[in-house]
Parts: sequence; C-alpha cells; structure tokens
Amino acid sequence: MKHAGSSALQKAGANTLFTASGKRRKFARGSTLMRFDSEEPCVFLLTEGTAAIQVTDHSQVSELNIAHLIPGDVFGSIDPGEGNKIEMYVLAKSECFAYVLTAKELLQACASQPLAMFGLCRELSRTSVRSLRKVGQFAFYDVRGRVSSALVELCSLPGAISHPEGYVLKNTRVEIASMVGCTREMVGKVMKELSQEGLISIRGRQTLVHASTTR
Repeated sequence: MKHAGSSALQKAGANTLFTASGKRRKFARGSTLMRFDSEEPCVFLLTEGTAAIQVTDHSQVSELNIAHLIPGDVFGSIDPGEGNKIEMYVLAKSECFAYVLTAKELLQACASQPLAMFGLCRELSRTSVRSLRKVGQFAFYDVRGRVSSALVELCSLPGAISHPEGYVLKNTRVEIASMVGCTREMVGKVMKELSQEGLISIRGRQTLVHASTTR
C-alpha cells in the first residue's frame, strides 16, 4: 500500500538535499545542462524553466527528444558514462534554473541525511520510468499515435496556453518531429488528418488541441 505522506516526505527530503548542499545555476535557452557521459557526474533539481532529455545517434545523424523536464524534476547521473555512438544529454528548452550536486557532494550530503537518499532515488526513478515509457511508444505506437501523444504531452508543459476549447501550442513541426522520430513533413500530414477529424485546429503557426483530445 502506498502512503502519500511518506512519498511527500521523501520528495521534501530530496529537495532539501539540493537546496542545502547544491549550487543554484542558471542555464541559457539552447544550452546543455549536462551530458550523461560526463567524467564529472552530477544530479540536478530543475526549479525554473523547461528542459528535455535528448538522444543523438552520430552514426545516423539523428536526434530524438526522449522526455521533457519541468520544475520539480530530478535528473542526472552518479557514475561516469561510457562514450559511444549514441549520446544522451539534457538541453534547456527555455531559460532554466537548477540546483546542482556533484556525485561527491551528494555522497557527503547523504552521509548526514541518509533518509533523503531514498527520496532522491525515487525522483530519479520517476524520471527514468517516464523516459522508458516514451521509448516504448516508438516500439508500440504508429506515427499517428506518437504525434497524438506528443501533442497531449506538450499540453501539460508550461509553454501551453490555456484556451476555452483546450490548449494552444506554439511548437513547430520540427520540434514535434524530434519527439516522435519522423520527418516534419510526416508530422504535417498527421496533423492535417487530426484537424480534418476535429481533434485539433491549426491556426497559422499555432495549434489548438481540443480538450476532448487530451482526456
């Protein structure tokens, strides 16, 4: 049986680790917050802005957005990564602020607050599970399903604008294509179909996702 109070305490403990022992840093839009193959592993608590976990395959010159990160999300690594053809990193989608703890600082902080370590591990696990679910979509969803899922995901992010009929998105087809692993032309084709079915409305560079689509 899950205890909401226990989960809240664990999350609060994890946040305290960062605010008490971490360094608050600012990241400009488009900058890299971290690389998972860094020789100096760190963990982060995002407090402002939106970021994304990106995967790049240099052998195929392709890039995917695996998961969006919003304030309150914890992410990072505590072990140095091994370099390979597939690179993972976190990209700032807007100006971001985050508390940063190096692996060494984390171990020192947990020595005096061991219970907070459970909260930190729980938050890292939540981010990992979210990323794995997104990867699962590539295996089980067709392009239409992935585009529809991406639009619903974007509606839950800070950049979405509330509208009486749903949510207004300003994301480009290129951005959506990087989330679903296809070309922007294919995204445009699917969105045209969704528009014809009344699930979304395309108004210039803006997309209105109707409330019924997000349920």
